Amino acid sequence: SLALILSFLHDYAPGSATPPVKPSDIAQRLQIWVQQGLRCLNRPPLGIGMTTGRVLMDPDYLRDPQAVALACWLRSGRSIAPNGSLMRTHPLGVMCVGKTLEETFQIATDVGRVTHVDPRCVVSCCLVTALVRGIIRGEITSEADLDALIEASFEWVDGNEELRNPIGESVDEDGSVMVEGHEDVEPTLKREEYRKHCYAKTLRELELDDSKMGYVFKCLGSAVLTLRFAIREGLGYDARSTAIFETLISNLIMEGGDADTNACVAGALVGSWVGYSRLPSHWSKGMRSVDWLVKKAETVSFKVGIMEPRPETRVKMLAVDPDTALDGSKGLLNKEQLEKMEKNFVLKMLLMQKARREAKEAADAATRKGTGVGKWFR
Repeated sequence: SLALILSFLHDYAPGSATPPVKPSDIAQRLQIWVQQGLRCLNRPPLGIGMTTGRVLMDPDYLRDPQAVALACWLRSGRSIAPNGSLMRTHPLGVMCVGKTLEETFQIATDVGRVTHVDPRCVVSCCLVTALVRGIIRGEITSEADLDALIEASFEWVDGNEELRNPIGESVDEDGSVMVEGHEDVEPTLKREEYRKHCYAKTLRELELDDSKMGYVFKCLGSAVLTLRFAIREGLGYDARSTAIFETLISNLIMEGGDADTNACVAGALVGSWVGYSRLPSHWSKGMRSVDWLVKKAETVSFKVGIMEPRPETRVKMLAVDPDTALDGSKGLLNKEQLEKMEKNFVLKMLLMQKARREAKEAADAATRKGTGVGKWFR
């Protein structure tokens, strides 16, 4: 998601009629992230899915990202539909607030397909991006509005044969290459499967903690259902309003599975619905680099016309932001520097685990001190 935000801030001019981001730039930023981490914050690459990593590390990736992603999908037997592209798509909903719905679908598709071409991934990206856009525009105010967009997203992808059933060369078990046509294979995008997840009535029904926890429709379904729960709470600013987000996201996380990804997508939808002021402050203010992130979000909001900053802030927002450069204006790391960063990160994790273990042992010892014979000598 930060790759999308930084790309937008680097290239987009307020009032421009061009797409908010270029898929080629997103592809380049994602590849740098996989290899080097987030350079502007000196953070190592974390949480890289198998499909994302396999596609981005292909030596031919930057020549034609979608072709490499398609080849990877075909080699899987058209079976893989993970949630990697879905978890990063939500900033596009903000960036597309001034675009038409069809333009929004196309932008979400173009950006998602730089790593994930399965039509189930594409329709999921279309729906979540469009939902964020629709909520901000005030067009999603009820479950009926939500349901209408669920259907519109499916119809748009299903109506495009190249998206619904991508074709290309597939490699057989004996290594031979076969050129497939649309009529040669059964599409993986099925309305019943899509609706089963988008119209789920309970989180338990989605079986989020089973062996297929990374399946994109599980993530999509859990996010849509969590948004439904938020909509049912209403728009009123009652005394419980700041608890809605925390309660809904915590309940989702406790279902297990790919909990962080599910919470990421659901959090984007519910966060759009309740607004920044209704987020629990101990969460929103407790994030790492929170001031840095809020400034970036405010600049995105300014550039798309959602907010109007003070004159002095406006000047800063229009200035070149060094963080948005491909290398974060810090330069790319060489092999030796990358190895050092990885070692330092592993050491940091080990020290954190050691501190947690020692704290638990101390707490357990304190508990034991008050039981058995020892309790008489306190």
